[in-house]
Amino acid sequence: MTGDAENQIEKEILRADEDIRATVLKVGHHGSKTATTQEFLDAIKPKYALISCGQNNKFNHPSKEVLEKLDKQDIKIFRTDELGTVTLTITEQELIF
Repeated sequence: MTGDAENQIEKEILRADEDIRATVLKVGHHGSKTATTQEFLDAIKPKYALISCGQNNKFNHPSKEVLEKLDKQDIKIFRTDELGTVTLTITEQELIF
């Protein structure tokens, strides 16, 4: 859960040299191009990405650059501006969106 973390915070997290792999990434700063660096994405290795942003927002979130990075790695994207509320259920066997 990255919240509004941007590139600088991602760099600090990576400097800690911890295993941050995760199946689901809550994309930082509403999908802004100021977050979700390629290095951060490579370290997490998510299968799914959740982008929380409003429909037709004045910032044009999510950014085309972030969507392309996610798409290039075949990460399934769930966007609140397109789907409304996204619910994720985690069981011992699976993730259910």
